[in-house]
This record gives sequence, structure tokens and C-alpha cells, in this order.
Amino acid sequence: MMRHLRSIKRITWMDKVTNKEILEGTGLPYMEDLLNRKNLRWTGHLMRMSPDRLQKQVLHSQLSFGHRKRGRPRLRFKDTIKINLKPRYIKTDTWTSLSQQRDKWKALCK
Repeated sequence: MMRHLRSIKRITWMDKVTNKEILEGTGLPYMEDLLNRKNLRWTGHLMRMSPDRLQKQVLHSQLSFGHRKRGRPRLRFKDTIKINLKPRYIKTDTWTSLSQQRDKWKALCK
């Protein structure tokens, strides 16, 4: 994406212009921010699903057997949700009730 924006604005790597400056000049958000928004929107949709849906059951399920490898544990989907809530100042203990109110949740995810 950045390569295309640079070619549109006719900026080469020799101009020493950072990606941040290019994104601010075009008014586009960072890719990470876009992915976090999509993740939170999907999470809100997931929380409003009925409890018998497979996606919601997988979110709330726990493995009953098995072991994890040594080192830092891999992030679960629940962990990434909590990480994405922090920059938006949404409390991790009340986000489930907020997600039930579709209009408010949509406004928070912007």
C-alpha cells in the first residue's frame, strides 16, 4: 500500500519521507488500525450471536487436554481482543455488555 501511495504522490525513497508523513498527508489510517477495527467489529458481531452458534461456542470454549510448548504462550483470540480494547479505552470487564448495544459498539470501534 505504501509503495502505491508513494508512486501516486511521486515520492521516492531518496526524498526521506516517512510512512507516517505520507499517511498523514493522505488522511488514511494505518493498516494495523484498520485490522484492529475489523477485529473489534467482528467481536461485537460474535458476542451478539445466539449461544448455539459454533463461532460463539469456540470463543468461550477451553481445551480439556493437551499441553503448550515451552516459552511464551501463543496469543488466543480473547487475548487479542483485550489488546485491541486498550487503545480505545474500553474496559475489559464491561466490553461484553457494550457489544450487545450495536450502535454504541460501532461508534466505539471507529
